[in-house]
Amino acid sequence: MPESSELGQDLRRLRKARGLRIADLAALTNRSTGWISQVERGRSRPDYADLVAFARAFDMPLSQMFRNGTALIPEESDVLRAAQRRSLPADNTGAVDDMLTPDICGLQFFRSQLLPRSASEQPARRGGIELGHVLEGEFEIWIGGRHHVLGPGDSFWARDEEITWLNPHDTPCTVIWLLAPLPDDPDA
Repeated sequence: MPESSELGQDLRRLRKARGLRIADLAALTNRSTGWISQVERGRSRPDYADLVAFARAFDMPLSQMFRNGTALIPEESDVLRAAQRRSLPADNTGAVDDMLTPDICGLQFFRSQLLPRSASEQPARRGGIELGHVLEGEFEIWIGGRHHVLGPGDSFWARDEEITWLNPHDTPCTVIWLLAPLPDDPDA
């Protein structure tokens, strides 16, 4: 993840470009005006849930919140170099996420490291299709209330269902995750 001041500057520029006051953004994200001001000045660091709230408020893919200050070279807009990736440190769920691709039509493709003895805070429904593949370790996942224990090589998918997860082990678990918007065709 970039320095807090870099992210804060990006958020301030985006807020102003959208013609929003801090109070407007606070209302859209259900955060306080003081906290948003601190984020913009680099004095507070948003966690994953905060970035999700910012992405929703700005009506943009979450992957945009992961971009770092290094601009993509125009000839390479279809490439995301390792040095250009933005990582989020472990939030209160215990997941560390790295975006693996540039923004592609709302697709979010990332590697998630589920730290030992970590769990999602509450069920999440992202309103799209979620796919995952376990690279290493084991974890438990509930998809629409259905419980599964997954290990290396196992995959999962969900379509607009609540998901929760738990890594009850003493070792981390690495999952490749893809989030995609639902297609317009309900039968697709």
